[in-house]
Order: sequence, then structure tokens, then C-alpha cells
Amino acid sequence: MGRRKNKISPQVLQASKNDVDSFEYHYNLFVRDCRIRNLSEHTFRYYKNELMKFCKRLERNQIDTSPAVITEEIIKDYVVLGMMNEGKKEATINANLRAIRAFFNFLEKEGFIIENPVKDVKLVKEKRTIIQTFSRDQIHALLRQPDRNTFTGIRDYTLMMFLLETGVRVREICDILTTDINFIDGVVRIDGKGNKERFVPIQKTMKKQLSIYLQVRGELDTNILFVNIDNEPLAIRAIQTNIARYGRMAGIKNVRCSPHTFRHTFAKMSVQNGADVFSLQSVLGHTSMEMVRNYVNMFSNEVRDNHSKFSPIEKLF
Repeated sequence: MGRRKNKISPQVLQASKNDVDSFEYHYNLFVRDCRIRNLSEHTFRYYKNELMKFCKRLERNQIDTSPAVITEEIIKDYVVLGMMNEGKKEATINANLRAIRAFFNFLEKEGFIIENPVKDVKLVKEKRTIIQTFSRDQIHALLRQPDRNTFTGIRDYTLMMFLLETGVRVREICDILTTDINFIDGVVRIDGKGNKERFVPIQKTMKKQLSIYLQVRGELDTNILFVNIDNEPLAIRAIQTNIARYGRMAGIKNVRCSPHTFRHTFAKMSVQNGADVFSLQSVLGHTSMEMVRNYVNMFSNEVRDNHSKFSPIEKLF
């Protein structure tokens, strides 16, 4: 092979510069860093999906996607205001902003950009909504729906009991292994957000029901606790669909029948039964106290009981 030409054509120089400046190049570096940091698969997919949405949004609006030329105004106009104009919920906008912030924070830290365009972009203020929970009667009605003469019925009955007993997220319940259950100590290991491990307690009734389910489940090739009729891991969508169906069968109309409503119901009943904020934070796996305080403020009997002491109307008459 002969010697290469030392002079590089302007076209090749420009093409190589464009590649290094591109969104795709920096996106791949960020994805690589996420893998190196061993982020959970859930977090990994979240970043990838949200950043792809961000890139496509800019492309639709014919905005240069090279990270070095993206400004604060571009993000405010095309992400925040753009999504608002499309009627997106505040939580959806903030989910996109958090991923964008993680991406540009990485680029700034690694020296790929000089100015961080999201440094001063604040999250959208979310409207605080009333947290829906099941009543005791609704819980009983839901638990009556699965046909416990069938495998799927016993599985779903056990699963709903477990959601109420522990308040775990639906993704977390899909990841539980049979080996995560410690019947002697009465705890179950949960692989939470960000690969953060925690142990949630279970009591006598729950342990008994789990034992019944495990006997019916039998020995399988997979260690995943909750499986479908084909003995494969039960999917998040299947759990959501089944609980919604049981809600319709039970005639529940004023509450969204979902795994997350079980989580809120666990929090409500725990607070009303005297759980303190630190215990609740530990069991639910919240990294901050904000949501836990919301539960306490909303569901604590103490607030209601104290109101009787300072009610202006009561004191007026």
C-alpha cells in the first residue's frame, strides 16, 4: 500500500467534524457512560427513550441537534412551551426535562460543551392532585374477583395482597425472585429504583398466602416469583390489565384500578395505623421525604382530629 496523502480534503475534514459534533455521537457517549455506571435497566431505557423524543422534536422543528449549539431558549421554546401547547401533562414534560438535564450535565462534566443549556431551566410546577386510594370495601371487592380454583386466580389474588401488604411498585414486583423471600425473618428483598436494594416486611397472613401460591406455582426453570400461564415472567402490562379488569368486575368506578393505587392505599392505611415517616420512606423506597410527607399530610388522622380543636365554626357556636 502506498503512502497516504498528507493533505486532507475540506470535505473529509467537514464530515469528520460533523460526526464528532452530532447529537448521535454525544448520545452514544452518554449511553456508554450509563452502562459503565451500571444504571438499572429501567433508568437506562428511560434516558434512551426521552432523549430520542428530544432529538426528534428538534428535528421536526428543523433545529440543529448538535449539543454545542442547543441553547436555553431552544429548550424552553421547543420542549417546555412546545409540549405545553400539545397538551402534555406537567409530569410528562418534567420527565423529558430530567433526562435532558442528565445528558447535558454529563456533556458539561466531560468537557464536551462549554455552556450547559439546562443549568437554569426549572422543572414545570405540577398541580397537586388528590391521591386516589381504595376503600376497605373496594379492596375486599377486588380480592373477591380472582377465581382461586385456577392458577391465574391464586396468582392474582396473591399479587394484589402483596401490593397492599408492601406498597411496592409494579416494576419491582415483576423483578422479585422466589429466593428473595425470607420466611423466617419475614422480609422480601426488593430491587428498587437505581438498583437500590431494600427489604420490606411481610406478616403472617401474607406469608401464608405466599406459601400457598409457591406450592401451586411449583418448581420452574425461572426464579421469577410471579409467572404467566406459560411459566414465563409476568409482564407489567399484564398486571395492569388484570387489575383494571378486576376493577370492572367489582363495579369500581370512582377510583382508577391500578397497581399504583394499591401503593397509595398501602401508604394511606399505614399512616392511619400509626406508621412514622421514616419507616414509610424505608418501605416505599423513596429517596426524598417529599412524597412521604404528602402521604402523612393527606392521610394522618392527627390533622383531622386536631381540626376539631381549632375549627373556627365549632368555636363560634
